[in-house]
Amino acid sequence: MVCEMCGTSGFLLRAKVESVEMQVCKECAKYGTIEKKTHSSVKFKTQRQEKTFKIVKDFGARIRQAREAKDMNQETFSQFLNEKQSILAKWESGSLRPRIDVARELEKKLHINLVIEDTISLADLPSNKKSEPTLGDFVTIRTRKK
Repeated sequence: MVCEMCGTSGFLLRAKVESVEMQVCKECAKYGTIEKKTHSSVKFKTQRQEKTFKIVKDFGARIRQAREAKDMNQETFSQFLNEKQSILAKWESGSLRPRIDVARELEKKLHINLVIEDTISLADLPSNKKSEPTLGDFVTIRTRKK
């Protein structure tokens, strides 16, 4: 288990921080009132994988080849795709990358592959990076002037 405020793992305490009951480490417990100790010092090693999708590097050439295979100019091809001609020209030149959902639609209409799946094992990530944001990533602590 990890601290819900800062993300460190180890022995956790149940504390009430700003009327929210949380499991926090000893350092973060000073920002609230301690209610009771919990038995959660066990570390688990998991082999989770995260799927990400990315567009192939030669997407512009593939779109251009599909247009030329249909024997269309950019204007009629953009009408066929229901996109602006300027957007299509930028896609073909490679200066603008389509969004993943738009690339999926292009794949269906043109019968080409534009999106590839990139599986990342979370064990391969550097250990100093947290896989999930914690409350401490979003909270700024202010002190009151007395």
